[in-house]
Amino acid sequence: MSTHLHQARAALKGNPTTGPDASLWAKIGYWAGISVVQLLVFEFVVSATWRGLYSYRTNFISELGVAFCGPTGNWPCSKLYVLADASIALFGVALIVAVLAWMVTGVLDVRGGALLAVAGGGAFVAGTVNQGIDYPIHSLGATVMFVVGSLGMIVAGGHPTLGTPVRIVVTSLGVLGLVGSLLFIGGHDLGVGIGVIERTVVYSLLVATVVLAVAHRSTARKMASHLQSAAGTGSSDDNGTR
Repeated sequence: MSTHLHQARAALKGNPTTGPDASLWAKIGYWAGISVVQLLVFEFVVSATWRGLYSYRTNFISELGVAFCGPTGNWPCSKLYVLADASIALFGVALIVAVLAWMVTGVLDVRGGALLAVAGGGAFVAGTVNQGIDYPIHSLGATVMFVVGSLGMIVAGGHPTLGTPVRIVVTSLGVLGLVGSLLFIGGHDLGVGIGVIERTVVYSLLVATVVLAVAHRSTARKMASHLQSAAGTGSSDDNGTR
């Protein structure tokens, strides 16, 4: 544990980890990044229990996490609301873990890592403090997630370890998320519904995270293979010298 903590601290200083430990961190980053798709699953499950009264077009995602069903209990909501809140919070935790792993393995720099980690923190706050508990705090967490997360994806998409297609995709998703964030904050739905605008932001961050997870896993494997080849070459040279 102390070794992993040391590696995490080194990553914050721009010193990535190589060798066998890098492979472990690469796996952690991959699975943490992939796990954010759970948000889509729980969003669908909880919204389906609104008795057909929830609209992806006009309702906010955070409405799925509210327990209040009106003064007489007949307003649309779900007894599974806690799953929606937990899902948003887990999205934030997964993003933070993935970012840390990517920084440790050297496929994400400190700037992008800091932005995405802050965005993950915002998501965690939005999930643990739903709009029914404290709307201003919830709104602040969501705004941080949207704006800072989009900026983080733009920075992360420019990392030199990424291939050109992945750079274009991640950066474009970051730009799309940022534009959507500004529209959402300004209350502009462009005629498609405010729910669509919000999901444009959230889904852009989610897809970009998954794309980075897959791309960074591939990069880590190539780096490990290169290191093994270099080690094998060095060993052969030593034997030849002897």
